[in-house]
Amino acid sequence: MKSNQFLSVMLLCCVPILGFGQARSFRDFIVAASSPTNPKASETNFKNAGGTDRFLLSEWGKGWALSRGSELVKDGYAFNFDFEKNELYLRKDDEDMMIVADNNSVRRFVIANGTDSVRFVKSIAIDKTNKVFFQLMGGSTTGKIALLKLRTSKALPVNKNDYARNVSGDYSTQYRSESVYYFVDSEIGVKGFEKITRDELLKLFPQHQAIIVKLVTSKKNIDEKTLIAFTNEVNGL
Repeated sequence: MKSNQFLSVMLLCCVPILGFGQARSFRDFIVAASSPTNPKASETNFKNAGGTDRFLLSEWGKGWALSRGSELVKDGYAFNFDFEKNELYLRKDDEDMMIVADNNSVRRFVIANGTDSVRFVKSIAIDKTNKVFFQLMGGSTTGKIALLKLRTSKALPVNKNDYARNVSGDYSTQYRSESVYYFVDSEIGVKGFEKITRDELLKLFPQHQAIIVKLVTSKKNIDEKTLIAFTNEVNGL
């Protein structure tokens, strides 16, 4: 069955159990029943196309996504996220076919990674197009402060003169990941950084000096775990 035919059948099956507004939202949510990079939805393709250097998971995972029309997509679907393309992928449990979600229509989503629930949100304070997904590391988008992370993955040029690659015959694309963090605060606005020290954090949030002094014991760059703990404590979480 062609991908557009598959999509039409799937949507027709969903319409009777949804209201008109929700059905329209669900149609907007899913824009393609195939991916130009991974046309099939097997775990092997994720591994061969970059693995966790490019994707959140090397296999499909459980999760849920919320559309702009508040339609919850959860049961019957598996999820993964592509950091190179900033795209959410879904797979219908009974179909070996990748589904690409429309970034404009997804409000937020969560994917389980082992025992962790990885939360993704949008932030118009950072991205005026409101299309980019950021990982919500700590705090709350509706609270005093939120800690967001934008991870990007870029393909590295293939060196055809690499001895090891020539011997193995493996010329698959390799990826490099980079991350930028953002504090989104109701008072100071947005502060982006790759690394931050205790002195810089104190200068940025002098009103939270007691929390910073308690949690940050080194003057070196603050690790991610401590940044999360700081953000959550400011929010009373």
